[in-house]
Amino acid sequence: MSEDIFIQQRKENLKKLIEAGIDPYPAKGERTHLCAQVKDEFKKLDSKKVQLVGRVMTKRGHGKILFANIQDVSGQAQGFFRFDNLKSNYDLLKYVDIGDFIQIIGKVFKTKAGEESVEVTDWKFLSKAMKPLPEKWHGLKDVETRYRKRYLDFLTNEESKNKIITKSKIIDFIRDYLKKDGFQEVFTPYLELTPSGAAAKPFKTHLNAYNMDMYMRICIGELWQKMMIVGGFEKTFEIGQAFRNEGVDKAHNPEFLMCEFYWAYADYKDLMKFLEKMIPTLVKEISGSYEITYQEKKINFKPPFTVVTFRDVMKKYAKIDIDKYPTREEFAKELEKRKFKVDPKAGRGKLIDDYYKEEARPKLIQPTFLIDHPIDVSPLAKRKVDENDKVQQVQLLVWGEELCKGYSELNNPGDQKERFIEQKKLLSKGDEEAMRADEKFVEAMEYGMPPIAGNGIGIERLATILTDSAVMREIITFPIMKPEK
Repeated sequence: MSEDIFIQQRKENLKKLIEAGIDPYPAKGERTHLCAQVKDEFKKLDSKKVQLVGRVMTKRGHGKILFANIQDVSGQAQGFFRFDNLKSNYDLLKYVDIGDFIQIIGKVFKTKAGEESVEVTDWKFLSKAMKPLPEKWHGLKDVETRYRKRYLDFLTNEESKNKIITKSKIIDFIRDYLKKDGFQEVFTPYLELTPSGAAAKPFKTHLNAYNMDMYMRICIGELWQKMMIVGGFEKTFEIGQAFRNEGVDKAHNPEFLMCEFYWAYADYKDLMKFLEKMIPTLVKEISGSYEITYQEKKINFKPPFTVVTFRDVMKKYAKIDIDKYPTREEFAKELEKRKFKVDPKAGRGKLIDDYYKEEARPKLIQPTFLIDHPIDVSPLAKRKVDENDKVQQVQLLVWGEELCKGYSELNNPGDQKERFIEQKKLLSKGDEEAMRADEKFVEAMEYGMPPIAGNGIGIERLATILTDSAVMREIITFPIMKPEK
């Protein structure tokens, strides 16, 4: 039977309900208990009156007896409808379709088959569903349909729903953990005149009120939070969305959820100690163990984590010593020899990063701290004292993806200004991911900025691993999709 025929039947049922004086879309439903309580708290509720609301998921019966399962946020409960209890109200049940919302009132009891149920003494119609639910839903085989119609995915696929709930629990944990450690939650602009704080291509928009172009932020208020520390705050954090006009793959999305926090008087080594305690605690809280299974492979978050330098990782996995190629031209020439596609607009830092992501990063499966990055790769991090061409940066890598990135932040305005000038040169040569210079941020630094450690956590990447999801889209509530037509 085609969907059009089902829809026509539902239109007829809607008409019959209206003719019977039933409001098919009342403003309110009332309940005293959740559906799951009928089973979970049966001993307490046995023979007691309850009032449930939910969506009709199954409907079966004949003659003067009907069974229907209704579902709310907690789960399902069975309603037992009998003509003797309902009289004329019973006949209206034939106009109730799978997917409709109803309210039931009745006594909790066990059927002859031993199932905890509600013997309905009255019921109320709450909302008519005009389209039929999928009949056999075990997670749609067609992934595109699952993402385009996430509401159906959540309704009929418990695993998809639980992944979103787990992501929410991760956010709650991070927020509570940081607050308990003295970090102040802050809220910084999503629209910016200068999209700085990271090397990324921004989304551009226009503010009509001031007739000026603006950009969606590419990080979670990095420069704003550091300016707040200039203003007297010492520990700040923000959880929110960032936007980058770049590619889409299993670990990237144009809009993504992050937490960034900034910590006055600390450095990147303090961050490593902090993360080595927080992340394992989070994993154990969510998963019940330090060890999880991701894509059929065991990952152990039990501290301490392995610590390796960027140079050593490149030597081991990419078979190249980056220190032997100090200029952009030398490094590009070596990559060309290796048949690696060289972006003609990219500077040395981006070329190193591109090659690292292709050849080395995928090999880092277990939780690993990566340190001592070349300064070309990280224009906002403080230089190492003993190695001036390296920076005080740390990345936490798991399954070949970056979960966290932190720095000993620059607090020398002169150094920061020089780095911005270098990035501006790259931007003028066509590198759309080069960092934009922010003069107001440099001005704020000139009023005096204490030492700061800053860190970003990719919440959705973390959630992807902790829910054993193959791609990030699985834990994005409504991922961006191309129009079907």
